[in-house]
Amino acid sequence: MKKNYKSQINNILKNFKCSRKKTCFFFGNTTKIENNNFYLSEIRENNKYKYVVGIFFNNQSAEKIAKLIDGKVDLVLVDTEKKVISIKNNEIVNVEKVVKQNIKLSKIFVYKGNDLTVEAADTFLNNYFLKDIRGLGGKKILVLGSGNIGSKLSLKLVESGANVYLYRRNKKKLNAIIKTINIILPLGTNAKSKKFYFNKGIHNFDVIIGCTDGKPVIDEKLANKINSRCIILDIGKGIFTSQGITLAIKRKIKMFRLDISPAYNAYLENIYSTKKLINKVSQNFRYEKKYKLIQKGILGDKGYVIVDNVLNPKKVFGITDGYGGMKKVNFKKLQKIKKAISKF
Repeated sequence: MKKNYKSQINNILKNFKCSRKKTCFFFGNTTKIENNNFYLSEIRENNKYKYVVGIFFNNQSAEKIAKLIDGKVDLVLVDTEKKVISIKNNEIVNVEKVVKQNIKLSKIFVYKGNDLTVEAADTFLNNYFLKDIRGLGGKKILVLGSGNIGSKLSLKLVESGANVYLYRRNKKKLNAIIKTINIILPLGTNAKSKKFYFNKGIHNFDVIIGCTDGKPVIDEKLANKINSRCIILDIGKGIFTSQGITLAIKRKIKMFRLDISPAYNAYLENIYSTKKLINKVSQNFRYEKKYKLIQKGILGDKGYVIVDNVLNPKKVFGITDGYGGMKKVNFKKLQKIKKAISKF
């Protein structure tokens, strides 16, 4: 472990202490091979939280830092995915278990780092093509590296109407992934996932996505064949060789390194809203005159009025149909109900 890890953490905690915002520490891991035991992001923040993301490559580092921050941050988020095997210790890196064993004072919540990455990439691409009337529909996309992230992202892109070509060194696994994606697609989806063959060329893609865990694939020869209108999104942070990226820059190809900060921000907002909703309500049902009120998010019988807070209702969302959904009720009727229950 780095000798100065204590001073790193102390500096972060000192910054957190000066803030009026809630503070948070993410414990994550990745399959990308690194020489370090861990690394920490810069301090990030949104309108409610200040936070740092730590990526760990062994259990010992996660344990030591968990002990240092316990009780000194408001919220600890830990990646639940088990995806790393420590080369030095020949052990599965189970960050979730280690953190839960050592965090006694701070509140713990879980997340999936790979899923946040997929959401960030999908959001980026949809926004990039937002002005295109078809969006991602009809686009030809190449995904280099079809592991956990590449496979999940490919499914999302095909669902959006893109024709996605996947590449992976292990052909047996690649064939299984492509078959699975095409099986679970919605019936209305005409686009498909397909296998990519380098001998058929790399010149006619609209988007190339790198999910190769730092293993370079595009060298100088391939970079010279990429369509000049193609955009490249590097998720694995290592899709090019040094000669390849130099040529791509010289050719003025648009290249992006995925920033997943928006996904972290959105997830924290989700946690904040969910905790606020749960903590705010002390009961889920209420009977008042001819109305039966039910808290939003609770499954109820037929005829309950769904409200934001059964003790002090301000908003009406609908009326339960008894099957887990809502009845079709016109706006005028809902306003009438809202007016009546506001007098309770």
